[in-house]
Amino acid sequence: MILKEETDKSVVQSSIHHELDGRETDANTTHCLGNSWIKLMTSIGWYPKDMPGEEKWLILKLDLSILIFGCLSFFTKYLDQQSITNAYVSGMKEELGMYGDQLNYITATFWASYCTFMIPACYFLTHYPANRVLPALEIGWGLSTFGLAWARNVETLYAMRFFTGVFECCSFTGTIYVIGSWYKPGEIGRRIALFFTASPLGTMFAGYLQAAAYTNLNQVHGLAGWRWLFIVDSIITLVIAAIGFFVFPDVPSRKKPRFITEEEQALAHKRIRGIIAPPQLRLSRDIFKRVFSRWHWYLFVLQWSLMDQNFLPGGQPFSLYLKAKSDIYSVVQINTIPTIVTAVSIVVALFCGIVADRTGRFWVPAVAVTFPVLVGMVLLVTWDVGESGRLAGFILTGFEAACSPLTMGWASVVMAGDAEERAVVTASMNAIGQAITAGTQVIQFPASGAPNFRGGFISILVTTVAQFGTILAILYLSHREGKLQRVALSPEREMVGGEVGDNGGLDKI
Repeated sequence: MILKEETDKSVVQSSIHHELDGRETDANTTHCLGNSWIKLMTSIGWYPKDMPGEEKWLILKLDLSILIFGCLSFFTKYLDQQSITNAYVSGMKEELGMYGDQLNYITATFWASYCTFMIPACYFLTHYPANRVLPALEIGWGLSTFGLAWARNVETLYAMRFFTGVFECCSFTGTIYVIGSWYKPGEIGRRIALFFTASPLGTMFAGYLQAAAYTNLNQVHGLAGWRWLFIVDSIITLVIAAIGFFVFPDVPSRKKPRFITEEEQALAHKRIRGIIAPPQLRLSRDIFKRVFSRWHWYLFVLQWSLMDQNFLPGGQPFSLYLKAKSDIYSVVQINTIPTIVTAVSIVVALFCGIVADRTGRFWVPAVAVTFPVLVGMVLLVTWDVGESGRLAGFILTGFEAACSPLTMGWASVVMAGDAEERAVVTASMNAIGQAITAGTQVIQFPASGAPNFRGGFISILVTTVAQFGTILAILYLSHREGKLQRVALSPEREMVGGEVGDNGGLDKI
């Protein structure tokens, strides 16, 4: 009996040791993979070479949690947005009896609800955990996208797109707010650039997905290919929302994320202390006085509004142009050719984000990418440049995509010292810019006006030229502000800011 008990005890102990050894092996494997990844990313400049190893591990964990869900969420946001245009040019127009400029009005309905609820939703986000609010909202827009698959009339499209706008309203600014709360100014540019690439990726994937649905799923179970597009979109969206509940962190001032240790949490606070104001849990009473007494709100909102205008030609108008030439282009080509614009957007946005972080000068790549957009608009306004010339004009507008992460990163760095102002200004940028676009796109690029949207092309040419002016104005005022702040700071205070320079890099931007 004693021998049996000793044998059983030995077996249990052996099992425990085996389990512990297995866990230790898994941990060692993870650590080796992590170190290999950090070495690789350090060699290409993602992590500074002089950054301590423990800090790189913290940043790696933040990147994996914030950027994985942030990028996937932004990807589905634009996947769902672009799908309405892809469905329209792939049979939805004919099946639902759409006519005139109804596509424009449906798009305007989406942006109206999106912009109306954005600032209230961002205020709501300051009261409740971002890692719960943002995934929950994504479930909402996934379900409203699913509803589009069963639409039997245009009225259903209006209703579903309205609710999609409500649920998507703070996904963008909410994620930007979280990014700006965890990272130092010199780390923000490339991460916002990577985040923004999810937008053109979603747009690109929507084109290929609709082409595949039209080719392979059309009339499967009696459903048209464009209906299957919305079904697949909603499934992808709901899965990503579920991932968000487990991996996405809240802002640093709230509960510690599950994936970092207490020591790493302390290091995260130490890294941003004195550089980035701690995210507040509520908006103070004097916030609007601070916002409207500074130049930040006016110029960043203006720049974002101009940029939103300059985005337009490479999106829905390009698809409508191709559909109007259905004697030249097939349904598959109508859905896939615009993805060239998004490919250009991805490459240029990533490159410019890295340049901005390395140089600390957001204005240089911002000015550089505006020139190709200007050339593209000149081609489209001229019009009589041949089919290849017009296609080139649309494709060159893809360079404008880099201005999104550059402008948002620039704003995050300039307002790093006031988290409340940063939240209000970035929300205002997106809300006002998109609200203006929602109204103007109906006039500039009416679906009934395809293929030549001459009035729209001329207006975008004007806003492209104006963009040069706003970039230079922001450069002048931010440089002057940086000088004044450095004069006001003590020598000890000026040392805060690390590799991005004094005062978090305001002297460079």
